[in-house]
This record gives sequence, C-alpha cells and structure tokens, in this order.
Amino acid sequence: MEVRLLGQVEVDHDGRRLEPGRRRERCLLGLLLVQPGVVMSTDRLIDLLWDGEAPPSARATLHTAMSRLRSRLCPAGTAEAVTFRTVQGGYVAHVERHVVDVLRFRDLVHEAKQATEPQPRADLLRRALSLWRGPFLADVATPRLRERIGGELDELRMTAVEDLIAAELAGSRHREIIGELTRVTAEYPRNERLVGQLMLALYRSGRQFEALATYQRLRTLLADEIGLDPGPELRRLHTAILRNDAALNQPSTPATMIRQETPPVPRQLPPVVADFTGRQCTVERLEAILTGPATQLRVVSVSGPAGVGKSSLAWYAAHRLRPAFPDGQVYVDLRGTWSEAVGPFTALKRLLRAVGVQDAAQGDSVEERSAQFRDAVADKSMLVAIDDAVSAAHVRALLPGSASCAVIITSRHWLTGLEGAVHLALRTFEPEESLSLLVRIVGPPRADTEREALAEITELCGHLPLAIRIAGARLAARPHWRAALLAERLRDELVRLDELATDGLEVRASLGLSYRALPEPARRLLRLLSLLDAPDVPAWAGAAMLDAAPRDAEGLLESLADACLLDILPGADGEARYGMHDLVRLFAREKAAEEEGEQIGRLALRRAFGAWLSMAEDASARLPGSTVASIRGQATRWRSPAPRPSATNPVAWFVREHVALAASIHQAAGLGMADLAWELAASAQAYYELGGLHDDAQRTHQAALRATRRAGDRLGEAVMLRNLADLWTSRRGAEPQDKLDAAEAALDIFREIGEKRGLADALYLCADVHRSCGRHKQALALATEALSISTSVNYELGECHALAQQAFVVREQGRDAVAREMAERYLVLARKMAFRRDEGMALALLGLIHLELGEPASGKAHLERALAVARETGDRVQETYALARLGQVYVTLDRAVARHMLGVALDRSRTDGLAYGEALALSGIGELELANDRPQHAVASLRRAIQLLGELRFPFLRARALSTLGKAYAHCGETAAAAAAWATAYELFRQVDNETAAGRVAALLSALPRSTGCD
Repeated sequence: MEVRLLGQVEVDHDGRRLEPGRRRERCLLGLLLVQPGVVMSTDRLIDLLWDGEAPPSARATLHTAMSRLRSRLCPAGTAEAVTFRTVQGGYVAHVERHVVDVLRFRDLVHEAKQATEPQPRADLLRRALSLWRGPFLADVATPRLRERIGGELDELRMTAVEDLIAAELAGSRHREIIGELTRVTAEYPRNERLVGQLMLALYRSGRQFEALATYQRLRTLLADEIGLDPGPELRRLHTAILRNDAALNQPSTPATMIRQETPPVPRQLPPVVADFTGRQCTVERLEAILTGPATQLRVVSVSGPAGVGKSSLAWYAAHRLRPAFPDGQVYVDLRGTWSEAVGPFTALKRLLRAVGVQDAAQGDSVEERSAQFRDAVADKSMLVAIDDAVSAAHVRALLPGSASCAVIITSRHWLTGLEGAVHLALRTFEPEESLSLLVRIVGPPRADTEREALAEITELCGHLPLAIRIAGARLAARPHWRAALLAERLRDELVRLDELATDGLEVRASLGLSYRALPEPARRLLRLLSLLDAPDVPAWAGAAMLDAAPRDAEGLLESLADACLLDILPGADGEARYGMHDLVRLFAREKAAEEEGEQIGRLALRRAFGAWLSMAEDASARLPGSTVASIRGQATRWRSPAPRPSATNPVAWFVREHVALAASIHQAAGLGMADLAWELAASAQAYYELGGLHDDAQRTHQAALRATRRAGDRLGEAVMLRNLADLWTSRRGAEPQDKLDAAEAALDIFREIGEKRGLADALYLCADVHRSCGRHKQALALATEALSISTSVNYELGECHALAQQAFVVREQGRDAVAREMAERYLVLARKMAFRRDEGMALALLGLIHLELGEPASGKAHLERALAVARETGDRVQETYALARLGQVYVTLDRAVARHMLGVALDRSRTDGLAYGEALALSGIGELELANDRPQHAVASLRRAIQLLGELRFPFLRARALSTLGKAYAHCGETAAAAAAWATAYELFRQVDNETAAGRVAALLSALPRSTGCD
C-alpha cells in the first residue's frame, strides 16, 4: 500500500487506485497520517477541518467521516498497513513508515544528514525531493490549513534543497547545478543560503562578475523591502569573491561563508526612522520592562493596527537598549501578514546563523532547532527582536530560555496565548503628536503659515502615523502645494485612500495585509460593519448585520479586535462596544462594494436598523413616562433570541446607544429607508424628552420627516410632525407658531388616515400652544375634544394630558378650586396607569394650585414629591422646573436654601437651553432679592425673566413676573416704572380671564405714591 500526501491525496493498493472519500475524508486521512502514533483530539481535528469556523454539527460530521474512511480503506485489505483507533477524546493512526510519502521524505532527509560523502548524500536528498508532486494536501487543504499543518514540511523541503546544492558543490558539480540554482533562487529570491550557493557556483565556474551581480540583486531587494543588508555570512562570502580568496575553490568550503573561529557579535536591528515622534511614556515603560531585574525571560509584545507605528516604536526602543545587551541584538521578520509568512523552522535557521550555528549543524525539526537556539544564547545578554508575528504559536519556539535575554515582538494581533509576556497596545496618535510628526516631515516654515490646514490633515488621516507620514511625504515632495489643497482632497472619502499613497507606502495595501489574513466570515463582518455610520456598535448589531446568533457574532468581533481592526470600547455596564478607525472603515467599504454588492449591503443595514428599533422600543416602553402615543409602522424588526440589555436599565441603554441611534436615523433617512428612519426617531422620542436632548431630537426628527415626505409615507409624516410639536419646548429661539404649525399639520393627517390616538395628541399639543399664547377659549375647546377622543378609544395617556391641559387653563383663569379637582383627577389616572412622568407633573401642578389657595405647607409637600419623582425617573427637565418652583416657595421659608435651589435651576436651564426654566429661576431670584431688600438686583433678574417669557408668549407667567417687578420698582421709588409694570400685568391677567389677579394688581396701582427715585 502507498499513501501520497505530498501533492494531491492518493492511495494505491496492489496496483490499483483507492478512493478515500470526499474532500473532508481525504483531509482527515492526511491529518492523521502526517503524525502517526500521536493522538489528535476531536476538538483539534474539528478546528483544523473547518478552519476555526465549525458548525454545531461538526462533531457528528467528524464521526461520520471517520467511519467512512475506515470502511473505504479496511475492506480493501489495507488494515495491516494502516489502522485507525478511537481513543478517549480523539483518534490516532498507526502506519508503517514506508507507506506514507511524508514519512519516507523525513526518513530520507535524516538518512542524508548522516551520510559522510557528498554523492550518497545528494542521491538520498534527490530521492526525498522527488516525492513532492505539489503542495502538501494540494487538493483538500486551504492555504491556512496547509500553513498550520504543513508549514514545517515546506521548510524542511527548502532545507533539503539547500543541502542538496551544498552536497553537489562539495562534489565539485558547480557547473552542472547553475541552471537548477538559477531557477530556485528566482523562486526564492530572499533565501540567503541559496543565493550564496549560486554565487559560489558561478565563481567556481569562472563567472566572478555574475556572482557579484547576484549579491547586488539580493542587497537591493532587501534594502527596498526592509531596509537591511544581507547577513554577515553572505557579506563575508561577497568580500572573499572580491578578493579572489583561494579558499573558495576548495570543495569543502561552505557556500555562504568563510568560516571564522569566533562569530562576530550580531547587530541586526533595523534602522530607526529619523523623525520618530511621540510615544515617550510607552518607550519608557518598554525600556523599564526589558531592562529591569528579572528571574525569567522578559518578553514584551507590542500590538496594534496596521500603520500605527509598532515596528518604529520597537526598533527605536531596541536601539536605545543596545548597551544593556552587549552580546548582541538579533532580528527576524516573520512576515506574518504576508502570504509567504516565515515559519518557526526557517526563522530559527536565521537566528541560529546569527549566533554562529552553521546550517549543516542545525536540527531537522522545530523542536531541535529551538533547543539549539536556547543553548546558544543561554549564557548571553542578548535582545531578540521579532517583527510581524501572527500568533503566540508563531513565536513560542523562537524564545530564549535565559533571564539574561529579552524579547520584543510586534504583531497586528493580540498574542494573548504568550505566557509571561507583557502586552502593550499601541493606539493612534494624540492630536498634538500627529501634528508634531507632520511638522517634522514638512518643515517648521509650513507649520507657521499653514498650521490649521496641517491639523485638518492629521484629523482626516485619523491620527494614524502611517497615513500622516504619507501625507507629509507628499507635501514635502511638492513644496508648491498648499497644505489646504491636500486637505481638500482628503475630505473626499471616495478618494481618500487613493491620496494616502506614495513611493511604496500605501495605507490601503497595509490594511489589505491584515484583511487577507482573516478568515472569510470575519472579513465579511468587517465589510458589513463598515457600512454603518454609527461610530461604535454592540455585539448584537454585528449579529443583525450577519443575521446570525449573537454568540457567533461575538466570536468574529473578538477575532477582528484581536487583529486590531476593531477597537474594544468597554461599556458602562460591562457590555463591550466595537469601534472602527475611519481609514479601516473606508477600506472595508471598498471591499464591501467589490464583494457584497449594494443589495446585500442594504439588507444588512435594514437588519441592523431593525435591531436598534426593536431594542429602542423595548427600552422606551420601560421609561418612566411617555408624552405621546406609541404608533408603529411597517418597518421590519430584527429580534435577537439573546437577553435584551434594553429591558433591564432602559435609561442606561439609551445613554449608551443614543449616538448610534442618531447616526442610524440619519443614515436610514439618507438611504431612502423612511419606514425605519421615522420609527427609529419615534422610538427615541421619550428618551430625548426625558433627558432634555432637544437639539438631537430636532435634528433626527427633521431628517426622518424629510424622508417620509419623499417616500409619501403619510403615517410617518404625521408622527414626526406630532413629535416635533411635542419636542418644541421653552428653548431660546423657539417660536410657538412653529409648534402650532407642526401640530396642526399632524392633526390634519391623523384625521385623514383615522389614527385616533395621534389625533388626540395633536389636539392636546394645539391646545398647549393656544394656552401659552393666552387664547384660553380655543385651548379649552381643543383639550375637551382631545379628552373625548381619548376616552372613546381607551387612550389613558391622552386622557391624562387633556385633563392636565384643562387644569392649567382653569388655574391661569384663577379658578383654583376647579383646577384642583381636575389636577387631582389627573394625578389619580397617572398613578393608576403608572405614568410616572405624568404623576410628577400632576404633583407639581397641585403644588402650584395649593400655593394659590393659601396652603403653603401642602403646596411645598406636593412640589417636593414632584421633585422626588423627577429624580427617580431621571427626568432632567421636570427636575429643573421643580427646583425652580420649590426655590420660590423657600423664599419665605429659608432664603439660603432658596438661593441654592434657584441657582442650580438657573445653571441647568442655561446648560440645557431651557428658556422656560431660566425664566422660572430668574423670577424666583427676583423674589429672593426683593425679600433681601435688594430691589435693584430684583429688577435686573425680573426684567430678564419677562424678556424670556415674552419671547415664549406666556401671558399668565409674564403677568405674575410683572407684578413682582412692579413691587421692586416701587421699593426703588420708581413709581412710573412700577405703574407701567402693573398696568401691563393688569391687561395680561384680563387677557387670560383671571379677574381676581387683575383686581389685586389694580389695587396696587391705585395705592401707588408719587415717584421719588432710587438712591
């Protein structure tokens, strides 16, 4: 029997070809036979066969594949040659070594190493190499699986090629192998041993010029790619050829060196960039770790996204540390993000050469070479620099074992499996570091004249060092360019990545290396996530984009974070959020356009928006109070089966998500997804009102309104108009007519389409405008109709608001006993329906009414309960209003408390843009100043309050403030001003039909003495 794995998987028995099965069975055969006698766990086999992306059915599928493999091979009479046993937790294969080509290859290479003569060694190596018909498991393994399982085989094959050439050179067959060497070095142009062998063969064949030219080609290639010269052995060979060293013609001369008794101290660190900038704290920490007292090997892993400057930082620090490691600094680039990554076997070859262990003396396996390297540096104080590692397994075999050594590793991945390592995460520059780097590149003169444009460039580069370096290089190479010109080009997201490229440096290419190293499911999630405008997202949004289970999405998100393509942003409640750098987003959007297509992208976005909508509705339903009816449209919700975080703490959920929600609303509106845009905006309306986020609310609702009008969505248009009317508050610059126009437009549409709850809301909102403008008859009529409609459709929230509106009107008319009865009905209904926000508003209204009725203790108690409800529910707006009203009460009880409350209310009103709250607080401060016998200060506060209320058209409140202002003027002796204030108050009280209050003001006017003026 013969099993061939070096190429396509083939099985022959007694001269006939056997079919081991389908791709998975053939791959399973290769995985088990490449390591006979070693138990392969079920989990390990599943991970390999499905490349880390196993479905739930993988375990059962593996058992089925194993059964099929046995049934196909054993009946054919092969049981004696190959057997498979099930052991606890996995499977193990037993096979005679001559049966499997991989094992024969290993044995022949080992036998060749023991041969003492060149020709037998060459013959054995040619036999070994002839077994290779193509890549390991060529027809069944993915490139990633081939690297994971067969990477060492590829490296051993390369070593066999090198050893074969060395044997042929030792046998004086230099002329015969030049052609073969030329082909091999063309395939592997960076292999220094092969290049050295070709140089030696050419030199011995009398072709010295070509030998030197071969060296120069390699030198140029390495300088262009990594900025390094060839290794010391090849440099010595080059020098020997230049000198026509006679030793080169001796067949025993190694191909890549003229042997020296004592190898030189290696100094292999790459050069430091001349304009290294910033990172001072990180450099100091790195140096402290690598040079501090240690009882074990010191290892630092520097991780970060593409272009963040990991290698620049590492080599800058390493050069500063050279005096601390007098036995040398060795360097190896693992090229982990490239398709031709350097595996541990080859990396150890380079490290062993650097410390003086010749190729011929190096072991045949990773384990042997790793032990040789640890032995070679055991008593040395040496720094090992490892660049571009892809995983902990990639570097583990390269680590010294001695505490006298230290290791610095760079990677685009979190090497969390690297035991004992200190992990440093490198992020993008701070703005000042970005600008400092750009100025160093373009020169100080430009910084003096174009600083603002340079700062904008760093912002558009996302403060990514590579992008800044590219932008700086382009400006430095074009002194006639203005920095503003490059900034203008970079503003266009469609061409920004095109602009960030120059002379071998390119952001797109750098990101592409990280992208290609990902498994396809992770790449797809990155593509889809990039389509979102939200700056960061929770895991369930990723699940919605994929239409997958949250656990699956979380695993992919973590893998993207491990690859430094996403940033993990811890949430306040422990729920992780994932953010994407702007340039990564642009790159991934390009890939999405190429690989997903517009329709797939739109469907993914609809699912994500639907997930936010579903979560927001759950959270909104649990908020302490809503101001309008929840009206739903036809947008599709995406519901996750996982626990819903919005259900446990709805306010915290909105705090966490409101930026992403706003971005989603604007994006949905811009993409013509009007149904999702308006429903998302409506779902957040209660939170906006509760948190006083009126500017955010206005922007999102206006965007959604425009989308509904473009789409002809009448229900959505009405809801947005109603919400905009409701969100109109006593903000500075807000006009009552704006609220009335929106409410009346919504009212007309709701009547047209027959939406009763929306109609009741619109009627109430129209009534509120008329009341605030002093048109109390219209207000009462509209509120009465709203109450009737609400009652007819069992809309309790509408009943609450209609009752409240009636109570406000009657109170302003001076009918306090009737107002109290209505307010008490309002409070009973609010408590019955658990409308906490309305409960607080009803308590505040009752408090004001009790004060009017001459019951200050009861009024104070109601207002204190209103304040407590606002604080319990997180209602910032109503809390501010309650503080202002209580402050007015405390003017006659405790002036220090009054000053504190009114000051807090004033500050919060100004911070939140609440002109109504500011007017309430200033009115209270005016009363306080008057009580403190500071009438001139009272005048200033009251005049500002009246000005604010005048802008908002509140005749009742203006009349009350004018009454107090008249008293302040009277205390100053300014009788004319007092008379004018009271006369206006009198007219305003009569406008709202409050004859009682008008009579009190008239009495003040009649008792007014002649003016004497203030001191």
